[in-house]
Amino acid sequence: MRIGVFSTGHNRQARRLVLALERLQPGSTLFFDISLDPPERTSMDAGRICWNGVDLTTLDAAFLHGFTYLDPVIPSGDIDVDWSLWREDYIEQQMKYTYLYSLLTELERRGVRLINPPAAHLRAFMKTALLERLRENGLAVPSLLCTNSPEAAQEFCRGAGCQPAGAAKVVWHPACGRGAWQPFFDRQRQALVSIKRPPILLAGLQEGPLVRAFVSDGKPLLILGRCAPQQRPDVAEETLEQFFEVPAAEVRESIRRAAEVLNIPWFQLLFIQAAGRAWIYDVEADPLLDSLPLPHQEQITGLLAEQLLGVRPQYEAPLQVSEAAAQPQQRPTVFLRRMLQVLFDFEKSKYS
Repeated sequence: MRIGVFSTGHNRQARRLVLALERLQPGSTLFFDISLDPPERTSMDAGRICWNGVDLTTLDAAFLHGFTYLDPVIPSGDIDVDWSLWREDYIEQQMKYTYLYSLLTELERRGVRLINPPAAHLRAFMKTALLERLRENGLAVPSLLCTNSPEAAQEFCRGAGCQPAGAAKVVWHPACGRGAWQPFFDRQRQALVSIKRPPILLAGLQEGPLVRAFVSDGKPLLILGRCAPQQRPDVAEETLEQFFEVPAAEVRESIRRAAEVLNIPWFQLLFIQAAGRAWIYDVEADPLLDSLPLPHQEQITGLLAEQLLGVRPQYEAPLQVSEAAAQPQQRPTVFLRRMLQVLFDFEKSKYS
């Protein structure tokens, strides 16, 4: 097997995958830097697609990480910026992007398996349309509204049973791209929703545990539950976000059905498990693993490498999770709330 990994040169997640592939099958993997900085020697004609002398059409598979969909709209100029120079830089970046998009799309057309193709990133970028497509195909998706109208947002919150200052029964997310779902209180409605601002995505909140499934070739490699950060009375320091494996047996058919509808080889599905259903809130076509606990990062990377090389092509997360696997693993990154609490305590001490 010959596997090409396409990513930026400094990306740790991609480098970790290359190492896992090389451990399983030395000499099987080639790395290609899609930042094109420093410039790479590439060419494409009717017969070959070459990258630094390597004919990419000879690859069995190409794994693409860090090439998300780039909104091609040119921003408006700023009066304090040299518009001619700034626009030149932007167009140069856009030309690199469109060239790579064309090269990778053509590579897939010529028979190389691409994980994930550019078209998959484009579908995932259109978040509202993607979620509505899942709903149309019989999957559980919460009530959604994408709007920049304060009146429409207020009506949506009323329909969800929210009071202006009550507990949030609605969550919000940017209308496209990555981002965390956050509670949508009246304060957020006043600050975020305006005809002078971009639309945001609102969703009704289901009661249940938040779960994420990492899905490859239609089957989950790992299904993780989540413990929110919390301050325990017996511990002085706040715990960070924690993750642990869950069997999620009753929603596996929903995961498989979602994979079939999405037709994306490698993705993360974010859902709330409630009343035996997976209420789908988000799809990431290029999951980020760096924020997960290290054991989970290594587990997913190892399983993904085995699937790419065909060592365990039919692997699926087990229905029974061992006691050790179910133990919470703490997220390695510092949680912002702890940093803010330190600042708040510092400010209070100045005036006490």
